[in-house]
Amino acid sequence: MIRSALAYVVLAVVGSIAALVGATAYRAIPPFGVVLCLVLMVVATIFARAWKEWGGIGVFAGAWAVITYLLSLEGPGGSVLIATDSLGYVWLFGGMIAVVAVCLAPRQILFGSKDVA
Repeated sequence: MIRSALAYVVLAVVGSIAALVGATAYRAIPPFGVVLCLVLMVVATIFARAWKEWGGIGVFAGAWAVITYLLSLEGPGGSVLIATDSLGYVWLFGGMIAVVAVCLAPRQILFGSKDVA
């Protein structure tokens, strides 16, 4: 019971870290920064699905969405971390698409065949 709860806490932390890293690095070396951040999202989502199946993806994606939303808001000085430009939209929508793509991908493609021959 405790190990299962701890696993979900870890997945929430991983989702938060993916959001923080993505929000700060997506503008680095355009367009390669956003591409690498989206690769990070795909790999982290596969990790969440492999570890805790759909519940893990839900916790991971929920944490990512909340942190990303907060980082997209205007700060007290009027600055934003995720700009409303093409790169910002690619990061926001690309991250969501990455989660959905991993959810829709068949298990055999992501993790290989279960048949041992």
